[in-house]
Amino acid sequence: MQRSLSYLRSYSVFRFAFFINESGEGGETMKQADLSSQCNGSNTSFTLPENYQAGSLRVYYNGVRQVEGETFSEHNSTTFTTTDFTPETGDFLTVDYIASS
Repeated sequence: MQRSLSYLRSYSVFRFAFFINESGEGGETMKQADLSSQCNGSNTSFTLPENYQAGSLRVYYNGVRQVEGETFSEHNSTTFTTTDFTPETGDFLTVDYIASS
């Protein structure tokens, strides 16, 4: 007896990229910084190259966006700490942010 395999479906995995609108709220420019050079396997506090507006920080660990309050915390206008991971040497840590004036 031959069984019907109609219940099997083929699923494709799509890799996609999204682009951040270069303008933040109020027409402010979203900037990017690569903080990978600060990753050393023990550092959990990271410093941006300039002050950022509170709440505008987007952290990406090896390309995966992190969640503020769950995997990282903003501390002041230039630093944040990771709370759920410790980036190793060779990992990628990037941020998007709106510079404060």
